[in-house]
Amino acid sequence: MQLLLLLLGCPALTLAQPRTLTFDRDSTGQLSATLAHHTLYRDGVRGTALDLSARAACRTPLVLDSMSFTANGKQIYGIALWVRTPAGALPGSAGAVIATNVDKTAKAGGFTIGASANGSWYAGFTDNNGNSLWYEPTPARQPLNDGRWHLLALTYSKRLDKARFYYDGQNVAIYNLNELGPINGRGKIRLGGADSTEWNAFNGQIDEFTLYDRIPTPEMLFRLYSSYYTRARLTPLPDSLAELKLMAFNIWHGGRETGAEVGPQRVADLIRRSGADVVGLIETYGSGPAIADALGYYLYLHSSNLSILSRYPIGRTYDFFHPFNCSAARIRVSKTQAIHYVNLWLHYLPDTQQQLEQGMKPDSIVGQEWTTRAGELKQILHDADSVGFLSGDVPTFVSGDFNSDSHLDWIRATRHLHRGYVLPWPTSQLMADAGFQDAYRVCYPNPKTHPGITWSPLIDAADSSALRYRIDFIYYKGPGVVPREVEVIDTHPIRYPSDHAAVVGTFDLPVHALH
Repeated sequence: MQLLLLLLGCPALTLAQPRTLTFDRDSTGQLSATLAHHTLYRDGVRGTALDLSARAACRTPLVLDSMSFTANGKQIYGIALWVRTPAGALPGSAGAVIATNVDKTAKAGGFTIGASANGSWYAGFTDNNGNSLWYEPTPARQPLNDGRWHLLALTYSKRLDKARFYYDGQNVAIYNLNELGPINGRGKIRLGGADSTEWNAFNGQIDEFTLYDRIPTPEMLFRLYSSYYTRARLTPLPDSLAELKLMAFNIWHGGRETGAEVGPQRVADLIRRSGADVVGLIETYGSGPAIADALGYYLYLHSSNLSILSRYPIGRTYDFFHPFNCSAARIRVSKTQAIHYVNLWLHYLPDTQQQLEQGMKPDSIVGQEWTTRAGELKQILHDADSVGFLSGDVPTFVSGDFNSDSHLDWIRATRHLHRGYVLPWPTSQLMADAGFQDAYRVCYPNPKTHPGITWSPLIDAADSSALRYRIDFIYYKGPGVVPREVEVIDTHPIRYPSDHAAVVGTFDLPVHALH
């Protein structure tokens, strides 16, 4: 191929060694035969750029055979490219694709980066069976059609089953790809369109397409961005953090039950008003990118169900138990502090209300808990402990929808609230045995005066036939971690968007050096 391919450095590629495709004329001032009919945009990131905008006569996408990222036989890589769309320009009706190696006829899965109809961008992965997982941010935070050059990038690791997405040098999202099948990545890389025709060609300019045969670090990609935008700066972490706010929030079918657009907006409103720094979303179901963008937060999507939003950078991610039930990450909250965070969802069955209505004996109720929820939690705690995640050296928080109550709540003093039952719920006992404390009960030890009900805001308090109880929790452990305030939120100025109340905890953090 004669596309002015620059091999930077030694012929044998080293860690994150890039290969960059430019669109400049060669030393004699000639264009390669492949680009002979294409138009070059004069104001590229460096020199000229490939012009596929409406003003270009030839808008045929480029197919890059010799840049196959599987040439080294390893499924680990990074892709970065600069993109400029004329201000206000609209993409093709099929979604203009900027770079892709998806080959449906060969069932060779891979990545796609494209321009969204909403004026932002999108990226994602398709497996060999045609199943896809997409990151679709919003133009409010990540605009593409504003007439400026933007650096779009992604990284992929088969060993970790993780992808990271970058906008203008910042790692805005991390996706777990465990729910997809094999992605062999043997398709061709195509720049400028979803196919080899002009029918759905990208309406804009492309420059400095870079392929890494290893995963480039966030620092490397930000340096690449700031080499053009020299005044760009990352928001610095605080020197230390005295307090941290966490939220556990089951948002109910992506928050969309009160409107596909309005519902997630209301979820974002509640998070913003709470001041939560880290949020464990349950029932994310496609709303994660929009909610994260509304808040300006980092996103980690671990499964269709679970995601973590954070004001602070999300570092290493962990795989405990099943992705649908548990997500976990290490989050750097200051220059000197980090936390471990687990966001989980335990099975909705057995149905506790049904068990009570049937008059099931307490021992049988507890026994059935072990068939789903307690068994799941036991394995999650075992997996986390086996890698030192629960060692206690780092402040550790576990929150989520446990779908069962606490042994601290169903006591003799409150049996009138629970149809006469006193129950030693095993999930809460497992957390206590693992050294965790229930933040709400530490702040409000009397379950009679402070029941902390989270299920459900949709149930009329006067309806005695429906079971209303506490099934959403924030647990914590670690030296120096103190819950200062915990609140249950179940109202919104207009209409509350979920069938679960949210739980928000404010914690004092110890000030110590990172391990």
